[in-house]
Formats: sequence, C-alpha cells, structure tokens
Amino acid sequence: MTDRFFPEKQISNEPVTRPVSSRVVSWLAAIGVSGALLSCGFVISARQHFQAISIGYQSEELRRESSQMEEKLRQLELDYARASSPGEIEKRALKLGLERPDKRNTDKPSDESAKGKTKR
Repeated sequence: MTDRFFPEKQISNEPVTRPVSSRVVSWLAAIGVSGALLSCGFVISARQHFQAISIGYQSEELRRESSQMEEKLRQLELDYARASSPGEIEKRALKLGLERPDKRNTDKPSDESAKGKTKR
C-alpha cells in the first residue's frame, strides 16, 4: 500500500512549451491598443467636462462680481450727484463761512478798487 502513493521512481516535471500563435498575439495587441485609446478618450472627456464645470463656476462668480461693481458704481454716481448738487455745495460753503457773491453788499467798494481810484 505504501507503494501506491509514493512510487520509488523519480518523476521529472519538465515545462511544456507550446507554440504561441501569431494570430492570438495580434488580437491581444489590437484589444490592448483599442482599450488604451478608449480609456484615454474617457480621461480626456472627463477632464474637459470638469474644466467646463469649473469655467462655469468662474463665469458665474465674475458675473456676480460684475453686478456688485455695477451696483457700487450706481451708488457712487448717486453720491457724486448728491455731493455736487448746488444746494449741497451752498450748504458746505456756508458751513465754511463763505457767502454767495450776489448776496454781498455791493454798495461798499472793495479795498483794491478804492486804491486803484486814488492812484489815478
């Protein structure tokens, strides 16, 4: 019984070499190249998609900033119009102690005009 499982004869397991068909190699190469091209196409498409989304977010951000700047410009134009109005200028001038030329007493000659008349 022991001879049944452990024969005394040495068995050599030599590698079996089979010829590889060139047809199989060419099909494997074609499948590998087409798979690589297809995966590169997917990667390029995904990159373009994400860039488009990023550019969309950037343009929306710029559009929002533009509307904020336009609102700020309108506010500044209103402030400028308010500050340069004749009534506001007159209020500021009165606050500084200036007075309108048409409200001055025109009966009194000024010092320079009086000096000019006496020299002649």
